[in-house]
Amino acid sequence: MDKLDKLFAIARKESIRILYEDLYSLPENISGLYMYNYKVGPIIVLDKRLEHMRRDHKCVLAEEIGHFYTAPRTNSLSAYTCSNHRIMMSQDERKALQWGTDFLIPDAELCEALKSGLRSFFELAEYFDVTEWFMYQKLGFLKMCFRRTGLKPEFP
Repeated sequence: MDKLDKLFAIARKESIRILYEDLYSLPENISGLYMYNYKVGPIIVLDKRLEHMRRDHKCVLAEEIGHFYTAPRTNSLSAYTCSNHRIMMSQDERKALQWGTDFLIPDAELCEALKSGLRSFFELAEYFDVTEWFMYQKLGFLKMCFRRTGLKPEFP
């Protein structure tokens, strides 16, 4: 079972509804949206163009499922009321994205890929079948982890 199928299996297991809509026409330029409706439960709305863009589909869905698991503290549909709200929203986005990158690019598998000689964002993105932007984010999270812990990665 590939990772996109696993994401759909998670959505079924957690009773997350996935809908496809034309989000491209919105001025916010978003590809996905997670929300919780007290009557319906968790809902993920994805841009319908993603159904024809497998890598983007997988990456966006992983981040949106990340919102389900990391419990957002803000409502992205409401206007910014203060700078604290904007900061919390950024933190929520970072947590969801980190969940998504960890799911699609597990640390142990990334270390093995690096040990095998893969080095560029392009090579790594190809190997993990994700977008280069998504791979860049994953490596950024690892870099923050190394700074925070003082660990030094060892690769040939």
